Amino acid sequence: MWARPVPPLRVAREAVAATDEPSEADPGDGVQGVGDRRRRVVARIADHLLAVRTDRPWRVAIDGITAAGKTTFADELAAALRARGAPVVRISMDGFHHPRAVRHRRGRHDPDGYYLDAYDFGALAEHVLGPLGPGGDRRYRPAVIDLATDTVLDPQWCEAPGDAVVVVDGSFLQRELRAVWDDVVFLDCSPDVALARGVERDADLLGGAGRARELFAARYHPACRRYLDEHDPAASATVVVGHDDPARPELRRIGGRAGTTTSLFSYGTLQQPEVQVHTFGRHLAGRPAAVTGFAQSWIAIADPAVVAASGLDRHPVVTRSDDPHAEVTGTVFEITTDELAAADLYEVDDYRRTLASCTSGEAAWLYVAAELLAEDG
Repeated sequence: MWARPVPPLRVAREAVAATDEPSEADPGDGVQGVGDRRRRVVARIADHLLAVRTDRPWRVAIDGITAAGKTTFADELAAALRARGAPVVRISMDGFHHPRAVRHRRGRHDPDGYYLDAYDFGALAEHVLGPLGPGGDRRYRPAVIDLATDTVLDPQWCEAPGDAVVVVDGSFLQRELRAVWDDVVFLDCSPDVALARGVERDADLLGGAGRARELFAARYHPACRRYLDEHDPAASATVVVGHDDPARPELRRIGGRAGTTTSLFSYGTLQQPEVQVHTFGRHLAGRPAAVTGFAQSWIAIADPAVVAASGLDRHPVVTRSDDPHAEVTGTVFEITTDELAAADLYEVDDYRRTLASCTSGEAAWLYVAAELLAEDG
């Protein structure tokens, strides 16, 4: 009999010091609590993932260079998903390192030793991503090594719910596994900012600030720069978040890789040319469309920036109708995934985004009343 999903293995940071390797754990990243901007970005990503997941576990990578803030972001995203009623399997690459003898076989300062030898992506694929992917049996193992003690583990199997969202944080997650992920959230943090953050974070772990700076400069960040140069992970990610300032992350793209487009159904102010210019920097060309099974009402808008852009302090919003034939008319626009991120930030928290079918048969993104999805969840 399999155990139910368990939290990822966590170790005290003083215990991790024995590894001489930076943990993926990045408690806080300098963020005191979760500010409105950060909470909103995390919430929009959670809504998106729940809208696109299918009838099997949905495998989501939280990718980024070392000290980009991946673990904290992944934990907050997992919490937002759970708050929406979704079961979450939370995995950290701390539990999928190679043993120390492999990680350090090229020397303690060698960047290739970190880039090529630190993480056991084969084990992650075998024990997590494969079983939780299409045709998998949903049995997984949360870790294969205790990073603090360098002990190889043989944990019991866990069984993931069929509708689980699998959230994995780590570095280099698109190097070998790009085609395996269902979604990739890339935290885009400049190397210089991440280096300074990592030195401050891991000074005690690595033997002092000077030692940490030496190792980050010689080993960790040359490997990260190689990853950026060779794989351009931001371009292939489906969600990109600017993360130089964790307190004010920037949702730059959502819903697809760089250069992809998607359909958005608008029944409200995003049809206004002035709002389009404010939000997207251009006028959109659209076509008339309608959705059925919804009814339109109105909400008061308190955000002064949104009121200034639209010229209105009341905006339309749709909720589910008891009449399946009830129709809401509007316009379908073809927009880029960068523009979808901008739309997510324009709409206030009273709206949440979901997929809907238009009467024409095409699927399009639709902003509905937030309580509607809360009820569905």
